Amino acid sequence: MILAPEYRVGFSILREKLGLWTTLRIAVPAFLGAQMKQYKAMQGSDHAEVTKAALKNHFQLLANMYRRVENLFGQTRTDEIMQVVLLAGGDVFFRGFTKLDPGEGLLDFVRVYKRFESNNIVFDVIEESDKRFEIEIKRCLVFEAFNELGVPSLTQWMCDVAFSYFSRYHPCMMYEKDRMIARGADRCYEVFTWHSI
Repeated sequence: MILAPEYRVGFSILREKLGLWTTLRIAVPAFLGAQMKQYKAMQGSDHAEVTKAALKNHFQLLANMYRRVENLFGQTRTDEIMQVVLLAGGDVFFRGFTKLDPGEGLLDFVRVYKRFESNNIVFDVIEESDKRFEIEIKRCLVFEAFNELGVPSLTQWMCDVAFSYFSRYHPCMMYEKDRMIARGADRCYEVFTWHSI
């Protein structure tokens, strides 16, 4: 298995913070454990459940790493380390979120958003125009996957990654997030507005 780029970034951060030997003690068993189990949606499951199974397969290495770091360093130190790992790796995770070409606007962003986020969330569009894109997120499949992998705290940092990424995505675009499933709300609301420079 070839490691996804976000994991390569994560391992380099672990090596920087913990040293090569400790990183190998964490990474090798975490990697082997992730290889031994593959999640599958039950036959007849809807698209969201199939997508969530794929997310669990992708993130189980991260969950294994978190647990191994926690066994060595305790929760407080682990949270400090893994937050940095997730924030740096998360930026790379968003590599599938292509940048806009010159002359493209919010509706072009909406097309990219829908394609990328259909692999992470279940949402309804409230408004979609060339000036405003507002959605209601009914299910965060990343949150559900992290919960089922036993590491729900990681989702909050993934939300921070998304906020950071979208806030600097394009100079004409403003991003707001109201409520978060990862912080106890039953829905998330995201609003993207387009302002000419």
